[in-house]
Amino acid sequence: MLRISDLWLLSFVVLSCLTPHALADDKSCTTTVDGKHYDLNQLKANKDYTFKSLGGQPYRINVCAPVVSEIWAPKVDKPEEIAAVTRRQHGDFSIGAVNTTLTVIGGHPMLLLTGGNLCLDGSDLRASTAVRFICDTAVFGAGKPELIAQFPPQDDAACAFFVEWRTHVACPTHERGSWSFIAILATIFGVLFMLYIIVGLLYNRFVLDLRGFDQIPRYSLISFSDVVQFFRNCIDRVKSRTPDFGGGGGVNGSWGRSGSDYRGLAASGEEGASMLGGPPGFLDEEDEGEENIHGSDPESGRPQGVDSNGVIRL
Repeated sequence: MLRISDLWLLSFVVLSCLTPHALADDKSCTTTVDGKHYDLNQLKANKDYTFKSLGGQPYRINVCAPVVSEIWAPKVDKPEEIAAVTRRQHGDFSIGAVNTTLTVIGGHPMLLLTGGNLCLDGSDLRASTAVRFICDTAVFGAGKPELIAQFPPQDDAACAFFVEWRTHVACPTHERGSWSFIAILATIFGVLFMLYIIVGLLYNRFVLDLRGFDQIPRYSLISFSDVVQFFRNCIDRVKSRTPDFGGGGGVNGSWGRSGSDYRGLAASGEEGASMLGGPPGFLDEEDEGEENIHGSDPESGRPQGVDSNGVIRL
C-alpha cells in the first residue's frame, strides 16, 4: 500500500519537474535590453483584436498566442498556431504564426509573425507581419492595432504587413528578480502541504477509522493537533493560576471562599491559639463554673453535705 510519506515525495518530484516549464512560460513574450524590461503577456486576450486595411479588409490578430476565433480552410501546416489572419474567397489567409520572442528596435518592442500562407505571386515566400508596439501612457487599456502598410497594396494580393500598436503595456518596466521564483516555490510547498493534509485526513478517517483530532496527519515534527494541545495546556495553566474571588473581602484572598468551605482563616499559629483560647480570663471562669456545678464549699473546700468527719448527711 502506498504510504503517505511516499505520496508526499512523489508529489514533490512531480511539481519540481513542472517548475522549469512554469518558469519558461513566464519568460515568454518578454525581453530585457539595456536594463529596460519589456513584457507583453498582458496583451494575451480571450478575444481577437481586429483592424482593417485602407480598402476595408478586416483582419484578426492576437499577441503571443493564437487567434481565438474559428479558422476556415487555412492552407498552412499548423492552423492551431495562426496568430493573425484575414478571410478571402477560398478560405482564411494566415498572415503569420505565433511568435513569443520579442526584439527591441529603436526602443520599441517588436514581434515578427512569419510562416503564413504562400504568397499569390507564385514564389515560395509566405505571408508575414511585423508588429511594432509603441509605449503610450495615455492609452490605459490594451490599445488597438493599426495597419500602417501592406505589400502589394491590393487587399487580395497583399502578403507583407506592417502594424503599429500603441499601448501602455509596451512601456519598459523593472525586471522581476528572484521573487517570482520564490513565489513559485512557496506556491508549490503550499500545494504540497494542502495535499498532505487532505490525503492524510482521508487515509486516517476511512482506512485507520480515526475520529476527532486523531485523524489529523501527524507525520511531521509539529502537527496541527500538537499545536492545539499546546494552546489548551497554556489555557489550563492560566486558569489554574487565576485567584478565586469570593464574598468576604479579606486581604490577599485570606477570606476567599471556594465551594462551601472557608480557607485561610488563621494567618499564624499564635492567632489560631488565641482564637481557640477565647478572651482573657475565659479559662478561669470556666474552672469556677465547673466547681459550682459539683457543689463544693468555698470555705472548707469540702463538698456540700459532708461533715468534718467525712460522713454524708442528707
